[in-house]
Amino acid sequence: MRVVVRRTGLNASLLRAWERRYGAVDPGRSEGGQRLYSEADIRKLSLLRELVDQGHAIGQVAGLDESELRRLLLREQANAEPSGAAVTPDGWVDMPEEDGPAAGSPRRARRRRPLGEEELEDFLERGLEAVHAMETEELERVLNRAAMALTPVELIDGLVVPLLNRIGLLWERGEVGPASEHAASAVLRRFLDWLLEVLNPPVEGAPVLIVGTPAGQHHEFGALLAAVIAAGEGWRAVPLGPDLPATELAAAARRKGAGAVALSALHAPGAEEVRRELLALRQELPEGVRILVGGPAAAVHQEELSRGGVLFLEDLQAFRRAAARLFRRNGDGSD
Repeated sequence: MRVVVRRTGLNASLLRAWERRYGAVDPGRSEGGQRLYSEADIRKLSLLRELVDQGHAIGQVAGLDESELRRLLLREQANAEPSGAAVTPDGWVDMPEEDGPAAGSPRRARRRRPLGEEELEDFLERGLEAVHAMETEELERVLNRAAMALTPVELIDGLVVPLLNRIGLLWERGEVGPASEHAASAVLRRFLDWLLEVLNPPVEGAPVLIVGTPAGQHHEFGALLAAVIAAGEGWRAVPLGPDLPATELAAAARRKGAGAVALSALHAPGAEEVRRELLALRQELPEGVRILVGGPAAAVHQEELSRGGVLFLEDLQAFRRAAARLFRRNGDGSD
């Protein structure tokens, strides 16, 4: 229990109450009668503490499993401090009454401070150490802990993107071998798939964004990151995978009733094929369906693509702004 108290920040009496009254976790016992907690217990207790700090009643969330708790927490963080919230001097956020858990009962949630550069760097260094040692389970633990501590924007911009960039640089320098790079990529792919599942809007009627890479483009991490970012902005992101001809992308967009298509084109030597495919896609889609693209292979022809009705975005921050802007439009095709 001492270890759990230290790692979760809960005091022992509160921890016992959560176990006894709400069944939050069910620790085993040693031969001497001491409580034995698993790593899964600690992860769940940490998630519960975060949610209780944000104003949730322990009785309402204690019975949720770890995946459900993560989904709830990330959605809370993605929608933190809405219009009308007031930050009090003691660090709490007073929410409008309509956002409260009960009529006439305004909700209060602990305001998260943004993590500093040193804290983000610590997550990054731990992740890189796991990559070097080819310890995939440790890399998963680092990402899971980061998902609990960071907002979705911090998680993507401050950890996942820098981690992918550094892994690529280390591979180019020969400081990590192909096996280590492939193992780390597999972990990050699973993590992004999970994050997309968590962030994708649960409600029907959310606007749809098709995500993938054009024909000849096989690197899809940029597209996966775009999907996660778009989901965080309210889109129902539908990832289709890499190397898709314009005809297939257009057919999928029509079938899903998509409001936009977002593509990643990272392999610069394929720039001419990317140009042809994007302009062909523009011809096949209605004018109201926007096409957004990023990456070196599209940057080469960005002026021609812009004249042809394809919006080039220089980085993921620009994509996030565009996704938010398009999500807010009134449906008349204007931004």
